[in-house]
Amino acid sequence: MSIWIVTTGNSDVIIKDDHNWSKFHDQALDKLECWDFGSVNRIDPSDKTAGYTIAARVLGIVYQDQLDDHFNDLSFPLLDGFTEHLKSKNDSKNLIVDKILVILTNQKNVFKPNEIEDSKCPYWQDTCTLKPIFEKYFTTNFPNFKKQIEYLELTPDSPDEGLDNWDKCLLLVNSLFQQKITDIISKTEKKKNDKHNKIFVSHQAGTPAISSAIQFSSLAKFENEVEFLVSNQYKREKILTISSSNYLKGLKLQEAKELLDRYDYLGVNKIFAELCKNKSLTEKEQKIKDLLAMAIQWNNANFDDFAKARSITNGDAKKRTQEWWWTSYEAGYLAVIRFRQGNYVETSFHSFRAVEGLLRYLDKNKYEYKGIHDLVEIVLPNWQSSDDIKIFKNFASRERNNLFHNLQGLEEKEVFKAWNTSDYTTWQNRVLGCINFIISESDQKFAKSDQKFTKLQDSSLMSSVHEELKTAINNYELQAPS
Repeated sequence: MSIWIVTTGNSDVIIKDDHNWSKFHDQALDKLECWDFGSVNRIDPSDKTAGYTIAARVLGIVYQDQLDDHFNDLSFPLLDGFTEHLKSKNDSKNLIVDKILVILTNQKNVFKPNEIEDSKCPYWQDTCTLKPIFEKYFTTNFPNFKKQIEYLELTPDSPDEGLDNWDKCLLLVNSLFQQKITDIISKTEKKKNDKHNKIFVSHQAGTPAISSAIQFSSLAKFENEVEFLVSNQYKREKILTISSSNYLKGLKLQEAKELLDRYDYLGVNKIFAELCKNKSLTEKEQKIKDLLAMAIQWNNANFDDFAKARSITNGDAKKRTQEWWWTSYEAGYLAVIRFRQGNYVETSFHSFRAVEGLLRYLDKNKYEYKGIHDLVEIVLPNWQSSDDIKIFKNFASRERNNLFHNLQGLEEKEVFKAWNTSDYTTWQNRVLGCINFIISESDQKFAKSDQKFTKLQDSSLMSSVHEELKTAINNYELQAPS
């Protein structure tokens, strides 16, 4: 099975010369809502042989009754290039595909009558009226092609769904693929040899929104079966074929960047494992792999394994991870990440863990039976000198028990309330203030240094790993297959 999906646009059909245009145009005036198309536009002012263009809807209306005698007035630069590429080697009057799906456009529901009266209205760029011309093209040039050609229309339903609206156009094209194209292709018999099961897609014609939507939809639906036909901008007869794998890799790379912005390191790692499958890693790819391995360990709160890996490549990390308190900042920043991800249960868990872990560490006498509320007085004799610790002891530690002994989910405001704060910034400052105070009270070297952090993000070793990873992925270039 081989299918050719071809988009159509305003430049698909051009007029070789303007000798007949005025006469034919005048004969079709009663079919036109706008009368400003009496002359055609020369494509190249210095070259008459380059041909002339006119709005596609108008061209179709004007020439629909002239095809028997004047079809040779028309030229098809894009189609000629594509069909030459798809022409049968054994029969120049036939094509190698089993079916052709021609996508036409019709924005009749988008524009009001007064808008259509303007010759610049996109309504006139629609290709739905070119159907008889395309039918004539295929029957004239490929009389031996006896297989099915289907014409499908992209027809928006309302003014806010114009074909220059990227989001709406993607929905429209997806719907076309789901409701019609998939059904048509499913009824076409597949060949035993998978190499011949190809979906050829030429997407250059039409609006940029249509072109992009066709690419996304065809890749999403047919993946590796897709092969894109691309016309050279300067030499229309020169057709390039681009494997869908290159497109898919580009889309996967973009997806990896979006996942990284959400701190989904496992998701990013899965994508890069696919991109780098069955190949030797370059130095840059190995770096990305190593950074992702660190990030996954950190994301799972495996801070010791994270430290071992990071210390190998970063001297500051090696020095920091010798300190007894370093993991408290990592737990605090992990709470921030969970908050950004909208996981408020884990946000609460890691924020309290960051503070409670320090208190338990400082409990030299191992008062395991003591609650956190009482432990504050034991390990922090000067606890009343810190507003943050006072709130933690008298309010947050008790609220924490209410949260953790509840099977219901948490909302953002409940995270703030548990720490007696009202917003994201003051919540972070409270957690950080508690960590800084506990360490300062217990580590004179730390207290005398200027090492106290003002942001949880700055306090974490992971923040620099994330930035390195972001830079490495943004600078990553897909390699062409050898």
